[in-house]
Amino acid sequence: MNTKKKSKSEINDRNVPQHTRLKLWVKAAGRCEFRGCNEPVWQNKLTLRDRNFGEVAHIIGSSKDGPRGSEESADLRIAYSNLMLLCQRCHKEIDDDTDKYPPELLRQWKQEHEKRIEIQTSHSEDIHKSTVVLFTVKIKDRVTPINRAAYRNAMFPMYPVDEGIKIDNQDFNRHGDESEWEAYARVIERKIKSSIEEGIDEKKIKHFSVFAIGPMPLLMFLGKCIGDTISTDLYQSHRNIKDTSKTWSWQAEEGEVHTSYIVNPIKIAEKSENVAIVLALSDTIEKDKYANFVDDNFSIYEITIKEPDPRFLKNPKQLEHFSYEYRKLLNQVQATHGHRCRIYILPAVPVSIAVECGRVLLPTKDPEIFACEYYGQEGFRKVLKIN
Repeated sequence: MNTKKKSKSEINDRNVPQHTRLKLWVKAAGRCEFRGCNEPVWQNKLTLRDRNFGEVAHIIGSSKDGPRGSEESADLRIAYSNLMLLCQRCHKEIDDDTDKYPPELLRQWKQEHEKRIEIQTSHSEDIHKSTVVLFTVKIKDRVTPINRAAYRNAMFPMYPVDEGIKIDNQDFNRHGDESEWEAYARVIERKIKSSIEEGIDEKKIKHFSVFAIGPMPLLMFLGKCIGDTISTDLYQSHRNIKDTSKTWSWQAEEGEVHTSYIVNPIKIAEKSENVAIVLALSDTIEKDKYANFVDDNFSIYEITIKEPDPRFLKNPKQLEHFSYEYRKLLNQVQATHGHRCRIYILPAVPVSIAVECGRVLLPTKDPEIFACEYYGQEGFRKVLKIN
C-alpha cells in the first residue's frame, strides 16, 4: 500500500479539471494573483529554470475543515470563480493566516488581477502606447527623481514606449537672470520639437504621459512646448503615500473629489495693459508677496480655492476643471484689456497644473504671457516669457 503523504498542492488540485486549470493559467497570465506579488510561476527566479511552480489555491477551502472552509466547500471545489493561481510562498501565506486573508479579499484580488490582464491584452499594442516625458529640474537645492515603477503604475493601462523624452538639469540656477531662464527654455523647446518632428525610434508620437518636477515657470514653458495637438495625460506627485510605487498615481476616482475654483477680479485698473493673474491653489498669496512687483498700473485677477493646500489635487477631473476656468479667465482678460496687454502669472500651484497653464495657450490668440518666480523676502520676479 502506498502510504506517501499528499502535499497541500496535490490535495488542493484534486478533481480540478485540466481545462479549468488551463483557463486559470491563461487569465492570470501565469503570474501569482496575490496582490503585489505578480511573480511568474513558470520559472525559478534564482536558477532561471523553467518549471511549473504555480499552485491552484481555493478561496473557499476545498474541504469544510480546510482554510476558509465552509458548507459550500464541496460545491465550489472545482468552480473557476473559487480558484486562484498563486506561487508556493503566497499560497502558504493565505492558508496560514485565514483571518488576514478572508474570502472577500481574495476574490477582490483575483478579479483585479484578471481584469488587469484582460485590459492589457484586449487591445492592439499601439492603442495603449504612450511616450513618457520625464522632466526633472532642480528646485532650490533639491532634485527629486521620478521612480520608474511609480510612473509605470500611474500610466496603467497605458504603457511606455521603449524610448521616451528625458529632460534633466541638476545644475539649473533659479536665481539667475532672465537670459539664463531663456537659455534653458530653448533647450526644452528644441528637445520637445525635435521629438515631435522626428518621432521616437522613427515612429510618430501619438500620445504623451508627462511626469514633471521643477520651477513653475519652466513647467509652464514645457506645457506650452507640448501643446494640445497631441493627446496628453498629465500626472501629479503625491505626498504622504506609504507605497512609493504609487506616488504618481491619481489618488481618487474622478467622481469622489470636486473642487470649486474661485475666480476673483481683485483690482481693475482703467486702461491698464499690465495684468497679474494670481494662482493661489497650493498656498495663499497675499498682496504683500507681490507688492514689490505689481504696482498701481496693474489689474489683478486671482484663481484660488476655499482652502489652498499643496495636496488638494487628487484626480484628473480637478485638473480639467482648472483648465476650463483658467482658459475662460484668459479670454476675459483679453476682452477687457485688449490683445496688446501683458499678462504676468504669479503661481503657487501643483506641478501638473503648472504644465496645464502652458498647454492651454493658443499661439495666435493670446497676448504676451510671462511667468514669475517667488523668492521669499524678495517677492515675485518676472523670469520667463512663455509664449
